[in-house]
Parts: sequence; structure tokens; C-alpha cells
Amino acid sequence: MATSLVFAACNNQAASDQTLPETFTNARTVTKVSAETSKLLRVEAAEKAMRAEPQNLQEQIKQRLYEAWGSWQPDYEGWLKWSDGLYLPDATIMAIGDTPQKFHDYQASMKQQRDACFMEMGPIMQMTVEGNVASLVYEMYLTPKGVENAPTFKMMITEFNTFEIVDGKLMVKRLDLYTDGGGMTQR
Repeated sequence: MATSLVFAACNNQAASDQTLPETFTNARTVTKVSAETSKLLRVEAAEKAMRAEPQNLQEQIKQRLYEAWGSWQPDYEGWLKWSDGLYLPDATIMAIGDTPQKFHDYQASMKQQRDACFMEMGPIMQMTVEGNVASLVYEMYLTPKGVENAPTFKMMITEFNTFEIVDGKLMVKRLDLYTDGGGMTQR
């Protein structure tokens, strides 16, 4: 059952063994998706998307998301700059907990998550765009900080991003994010 993402406080319990997609295919190779290969795969997909010439809004949204994924930053300060370029200041975010947050509150919540865990975002594995809404699937890897031999939790994420054009730029005005939890337990 997919639930709204609650990046539960990272702990040292082992992640459950899950059956998840493990490969990402590009034109040249098939590479196993992992925390270690995620950045390379994200950047390669972004470079390919940026060579395309979008013909309609849906293709523009896909290109925007691939470009954003390619420039995603795992550190909090880098992520702040990255997120400011993707989300509208008054965007509604349904990602942490059961209550929608405004973008600035979401950024503050992510600070707590970044303080607790090292994060790595996997490449987009599947994306569909209808109208101004993109649904995408990817993996997120979380490793607790300050825990010797900490496990890395692999979560399957599904996002629904609703876009709006502001000053000629596609920006997310609503994000709904769901996850399988990756074997993490909530404290």
C-alpha cells in the first residue's frame, strides 16, 4: 500500500528485501540503478532530454523534469537552490506527514530530513504527462547519519507534479508524493 511519504526518522533497522525495478536503460548501456549510479543516470537522462526540441506542453514538462533531476543536489544548501528553481513560492506540497505544506514549510521539514540522513535521488524510471500534470516514478536512497554500518533504505517514490507557467518558466505549483516506505519504521 502506498502512503504519503513520511521520511521517518532514520534508524538502524535493516531494510526489508523488496522486489523493485533494478535497471535503467539508456541508448548505450543497461546500468543497475543504485545509490552509487543514480547521479550518473540522472545526468545522462538530463543531457539527452536537453537535446530534444519539445513540440508541446507535455514534452516541455518532461524536459523540465529531466533537466531538474540532472541538477538535483543531495546537500541541503544545494537542494534549497535547486528547489527554489522548480517550485513556486506558494506551491502546495503533500509529501511529509498527512497535512499539505506550503513550500517554505516543506523546505524547513527537509532540513530535518537532511540532518538525519544522507539522501540520493535515483533517475526517473517512468514518466507520464497529461495536461499540466506529470506523474513519475523513481527510487530514493536514505542512509542514517551517525550510525555505524547504517543500512541504506531504498524507497520507491511516485510523484504527481502540477505545473504552471510563470514568467515563461514551467514551475511546480503542487506536488503530491507517495512512497512504499523502503522498510523504514516511524518513531
